[in-house]
Amino acid sequence: MSTGSSARRTEVTNAKVRIKAFPPSIDERYANQLWDQIKSAIIEIQKKNNSCLSFEELYRNAYTLILQKHGERLYAGTEAVVREHMIKIRDNHQTAMGMIRDILMYMDRVYVGPHNLDGVYKMGMTVFCDLVVRYPIIREHLQKTLLDMVRRERRGEVISRSQIRDACQMFVQLGAGSLRVYLEDFEQPFLEQSREFYRTESENFLAENTSASLYIKKVEQRIEEEVRRAHHHLDPSTEPKIVVVLEEELISRHMETIVGMEDSGLTYMLTHDHFSDIAAMYGVLSRVEEGPKIMSNYISLYLREQGRNTVRDTGSSTPQQHIQDLLQLRDRANELLTRALNNQTIFRNQINSDFEYFVNLNPRSPEFLSLFIDEKLKRGTKGMADQDVDAIFDKCIVLFRYLQEKDLFEGYYKKHLAKRLLLSKSQSDDQEKIMISKLMAECGAVYTSKLEGMFKDMAVSKTLMDEFNAVLSSGNRNLNLDLCVRVLTTGLWPTQATNSNEALPEEADTAFKVYKNFYLSKHNGRKINLQTNMGYAELSAVFYGRPNADINTPQISSVTDSHIHSFLIHGSSSSNQVTSQSSQQTPISGLPGSPGAPKTLDPPNLISTSSRPNVRKYFLQVSTYQMIILMKFNRRNRYSFIELASETNIPERELKRSLMALALGRCSQRILCKEPKTRDIESTDVFYVNDLFVSKHIKVRVQSITVKESEPERQETRTKVDENRRYVIEATIVRVMKARKTLSHGQLVVEVIEQLKSRFVPTPVMIKQRIESLIEREFLARLEDDRRVYKYLA
Repeated sequence: MSTGSSARRTEVTNAKVRIKAFPPSIDERYANQLWDQIKSAIIEIQKKNNSCLSFEELYRNAYTLILQKHGERLYAGTEAVVREHMIKIRDNHQTAMGMIRDILMYMDRVYVGPHNLDGVYKMGMTVFCDLVVRYPIIREHLQKTLLDMVRRERRGEVISRSQIRDACQMFVQLGAGSLRVYLEDFEQPFLEQSREFYRTESENFLAENTSASLYIKKVEQRIEEEVRRAHHHLDPSTEPKIVVVLEEELISRHMETIVGMEDSGLTYMLTHDHFSDIAAMYGVLSRVEEGPKIMSNYISLYLREQGRNTVRDTGSSTPQQHIQDLLQLRDRANELLTRALNNQTIFRNQINSDFEYFVNLNPRSPEFLSLFIDEKLKRGTKGMADQDVDAIFDKCIVLFRYLQEKDLFEGYYKKHLAKRLLLSKSQSDDQEKIMISKLMAECGAVYTSKLEGMFKDMAVSKTLMDEFNAVLSSGNRNLNLDLCVRVLTTGLWPTQATNSNEALPEEADTAFKVYKNFYLSKHNGRKINLQTNMGYAELSAVFYGRPNADINTPQISSVTDSHIHSFLIHGSSSSNQVTSQSSQQTPISGLPGSPGAPKTLDPPNLISTSSRPNVRKYFLQVSTYQMIILMKFNRRNRYSFIELASETNIPERELKRSLMALALGRCSQRILCKEPKTRDIESTDVFYVNDLFVSKHIKVRVQSITVKESEPERQETRTKVDENRRYVIEATIVRVMKARKTLSHGQLVVEVIEQLKSRFVPTPVMIKQRIESLIEREFLARLEDDRRVYKYLA
């Protein structure tokens, strides 16, 4: 019984629950004391002085720190002590090896070198590295830890960068003057991991249908991060290598895709003038060799398409608008170069090549450019500052450089300059001379010599007119009109020096003969030829319309016999081109009505305005041809086209142009009427005076009808240019052969093209034809033993 009871009491006793007292918390000071004891013990253990330590007490101290929530301090402190110990071991080893090297210096010098062994110091560091750092387990763990830290930082995590720096410095030091350990144990796996990381990231980023600009920003960000990491934590030799990896994986592998993106690539940026995005793209792609070339190709495709569209649209635009469109495109290209492409040579040369390509697609580009400059010099620069005018001329010179047929431009420019000078259309002589100086700077003095000669002729003509007027004044002679003559030099001016057969009115013919006698008296032996195609005149005219005619709505009246009395025209000035000739022809141009001339004389038979109702008097500014036509109507009431052609001797084409301006021009300028009332002029048409002609202005300037150059006329211009080119090519061939004496056919062709490309580009066929002509005229000859080689005949 007692035994059983005792067992039950034991069982009940064992079932009791024991509740331990909650450990009292410790203060910070006590925690520091516990850690100091553990730290001292760890240091003693590292020194192998562990016999006097109480492991039970140390265990209890660690237990207490963990239990009282001081585990972080215990772990970090332990790590710091171990790290400090390892650094000390490494430093002590380095110091020891330095001392060992000093005492074994003789061995290093006498034994190590001849036996191709490592020096003592390097050998000691290598042994330490192999046995400690490069111990397989440690090496693998160290590599994995360092690469994992880099990977986590690339993904945005915060790591201890100092650990990476210290490890890399250790690798470098263990190499003992060599980077072998650093390269093998860290850099090589680091670069391989980086390549794989960025290859995957770039492919994933592009797969998300990102835009080109966002991808470029991502690349810039990644390159900046890697450069900063390499600069602060890795060996300096690693920085260019990691940059190359990024350039290959992020740029080279995908630059065609980036540049060619349909809705965000380079073409899209160019279309919408996103210069900042283009600049960013260039900054990234310029890092790789083929990057700028790819960008240049896409820019070229875009510019050539834009240029072709501009050139193709010439049918619906004026020459001035055509050139203005090209200048605007060139301005955009300049802005692209300066704002986005750093004005790099590869892009500048490509843009120049593109403009040269599509500017010369239009064979009329030389003519259009000359017309554009002509318009600016006549009235397009009015009210503009000098620097703005100069900027326009500079832009024109840029387009001029792209012309392959600069001699054709010269021909048109001479023609337009002649009209501006002879018709007093130029707004400023200074601007004219500035433009010529720019052409001279571009092509040389020979190119502009004729243009400068034209200005010299104008100055000489003014001097002659002053002398002529002085002679008239001294002799008390009155020509009954104001006369102004321009003396021109044959060969400088594009006008043809031909004998004029036009029947001038008596007053104009008499005035010209007086000037002719004056001129020949000063230049004995010269011959004067009159040209009327570039002259102009001012006439005094009186009209008698029906009473109460509406001045704002001019009408064409019916023809009556009274028109012979109601329309009176008197020559108040005449304008003609004249030529003088001795052994060499010298054209002269007569341009009356110049500024400062005497007042216009009224017609002697003009009826007083008080004797008839609604009398209207005007001063008509017309061309010489128009003057000849209008003066005919002082004699007769009606003229047919055939009759006018017969009595005036004006060329048919010019007669039609003049009659169209007088009868079919603007309503405010229709001085004549025609029957039938059609828009074309036929040989059977009849012309008479518009008795109801009215104008709000006393001076009425009749604008000449501008007739577009027909294909035969354009071909004639081309023929003249080609004829002049033959002489230029021959002169160049002779000049080259005279200097080289003998040349093969291929070499001669290349030399000639090289010397003439600043004016025009001759074809090999043209050069061959001129060579054959020179051979026939015995300037050149073929060698007997090699017919492909030419020699110069002195």
